[in-house]
Amino acid sequence: MDIEDWKPYLKLDTVGRSCMAQQTYEPLVSPDGKTFCKNYEFPDEYQYRDEKDRPLYTDEVCDWFFDNEVKYLLKFEDKPYAPEIIDIDFINRRIFIDWYSKSCNQIMYAENKSWPQGEWRAQIKEIILDQYNEGIYKLTMYPHCHYIDSQGQMRAIDWYGCVPVDAPYIEEKYMQGIIHDTAQFRLEETGKAVDSVLNLETMFKRSLGTHVLWGDQNMSYIYKELFNA
Repeated sequence: MDIEDWKPYLKLDTVGRSCMAQQTYEPLVSPDGKTFCKNYEFPDEYQYRDEKDRPLYTDEVCDWFFDNEVKYLLKFEDKPYAPEIIDIDFINRRIFIDWYSKSCNQIMYAENKSWPQGEWRAQIKEIILDQYNEGIYKLTMYPHCHYIDSQGQMRAIDWYGCVPVDAPYIEEKYMQGIIHDTAQFRLEETGKAVDSVLNLETMFKRSLGTHVLWGDQNMSYIYKELFNA
């Protein structure tokens, strides 16, 4: 699929300004707004948009996260909240899915837009609980990692951020390759790497309990149900 004329996907910050959506791949939207491409080809201009010097962001990092994304996309592909896969290009490391013009982030933070909690709160809870029951911590729980299809069903993207509940480990070099300077404290919260490996269980719990916000609402109500806390 030719992506020459596709536009980069940007999220909105809390006051409605456009900014990079994430630090892992190049997110692209087709000219008609109906297809989303997760381009893991290395290098790409998007990942150097705001920070020109990223020595830890390498082809190896992109390859690892592409493989992880595909692994969990296929594991969850039959779930109602999984994206509708059009194609996976293993040669160029590109994943194409159906798209519905905007993410939950754009609904949440668009100018003068108020998104009632009743339209999203129960759905994100159901998704996170089901992923946990399937034995997975999916750390990408933000509004820009989800979207609403034409039937009102919330769907999840950014499956590269998954680790097994019973073995939530990842080599430190991969996380350092995609973590932004402003989020470095999130890695520090996980504790020191052991044999160059990080345990991301603490990051998941801190994300759920404190750091991930949907508007002014954190996910502590889900944390309490998962961990009886």
